[in-house]
Amino acid sequence: MEAISVDKICKTYHSGSGTVNALSDVSLSVSQGEIFGLLGPNGAGKTTLISMLVGILSPDSGTARIFGKDCMKETKDVQSQINIVSGFSGAIQSLSVEEALNYYAMLYNVKNRKGIIEGLLKKMGIYGSRDWPAEDLSSGMRQRYFICKGLINNPKLLILDEPTVGLDVESAIEVRKIIRDIKEEGRTILLTTHNMFEAEELCDRIAFISKGKIITTGTPKQIKDRIAGKRMIEIHCSDEKCVAKGLEGLAGVKAMVKSPQILHVEVDDYKRMKELMKRLISCDGDIFSISEIEPNFEEIYLRTMKKGGEND
Repeated sequence: MEAISVDKICKTYHSGSGTVNALSDVSLSVSQGEIFGLLGPNGAGKTTLISMLVGILSPDSGTARIFGKDCMKETKDVQSQINIVSGFSGAIQSLSVEEALNYYAMLYNVKNRKGIIEGLLKKMGIYGSRDWPAEDLSSGMRQRYFICKGLINNPKLLILDEPTVGLDVESAIEVRKIIRDIKEEGRTILLTTHNMFEAEELCDRIAFISKGKIITTGTPKQIKDRIAGKRMIEIHCSDEKCVAKGLEGLAGVKAMVKSPQILHVEVDDYKRMKELMKRLISCDGDIFSISEIEPNFEEIYLRTMKKGGEND
């Protein structure tokens, strides 16, 4: 049984100026125990989809299930198994960390509230700050507090919406470690983030969404291999212009002078590498090094969004 199963969901918003297709025939599945990234620009449909998963918004058509439960028809059962942590949340004013967590625990009808809250505070490293007003915590400590809140009902699925937004580098690293630890407990995590490094580092699989449509889904490596297409080779040589001239006319190969003694060569298929090497051997001048330049995940994301727009 999948943790999340979304099948052909559509959602259209109507306004005085017309209609907006927030989600168009969206389907995806998330396995139990994995971190699944849902990545896309603002307005891509991420919030609409999450709102359907938690049962506060109904689709026009299609179905969404959490651990086999229909998100619309079995909303209470679904909500008992999930929780959300958002990087944009605000803390309840005038309540201490411990008081606020006790309030949330009562809402979820949690048994042994005191013991569970104490355990979460110690686990997140903020037990010593339990009497502080929640709104007075530093950004890093506040996010740890929100994660305590997200785990208060022992959810099987934790939805993390931009969990490290606004955090300094050190705090973001600590939160990412906490996320990995949560996964090791056997929980499923649905993650949204605009931090492509974070997505690649944490996620087992990722879906790119744009204009309400899923563009591609796979592991970070699968998406890289699928989207990157042509390979880029960097050649460090004594005479970049001479080497570029020597590669002229070679099918599937495009040479570009990047800087003095540096040549970038775009190759459309690795099968052409043998012929490329033969040409390089015959070129005048010395070849100091040859290395492949892999696009980072941010570049892959931008290429995917551009490609998705062209398809639309």
